Amino acid sequence: MHQEGTLIDKLYRWTIKATEVACSVLLGCMVVIVFANVVARYYLSASLAWSEELARFMLIWLVFLGAVLAYVHNEHLGLDLLVSKLPRRLAHVAAIVADLLVLLALFLLAKGGYMMTVDSWDWEAPATYLPFGYIYIVIPVVGVIMFLQTILKMAVTVRAIIKG
Repeated sequence: MHQEGTLIDKLYRWTIKATEVACSVLLGCMVVIVFANVVARYYLSASLAWSEELARFMLIWLVFLGAVLAYVHNEHLGLDLLVSKLPRRLAHVAAIVADLLVLLALFLLAKGGYMMTVDSWDWEAPATYLPFGYIYIVIPVVGVIMFLQTILKMAVTVRAIIKG
């Protein structure tokens, strides 16, 4: 996507790798927590009160971080019926317009997520007593990461338009 070895390229690859590691760790922890709860219920006839809540919070983070990875690898669902019929230069212009709309949506997502995080910082979850702000902070974080990714995509598209 970028020139090899540039600072932006290194930061980009580090961000993707960190997101992949975070998703792996979250999924692994979820499996362990849910399995421990199943064992506790079956053998001890008592469940771990906090396990379901914590697993749900981990799933929220996993879904949002997974959305970043899907976006980076262009694996989100999209319709390109019209764009695939356009001449190459016009298809690039359509991609720029689409990316501008995505930037607007991501800005609104990050702004709304930030407001939700701030509003819920003092509200604690019933079983884990974690502030809901810790759970909701993933929304603005993911919004910013995807916003920056969209800017990088747009830069590549603009270069393609300029080169012809």
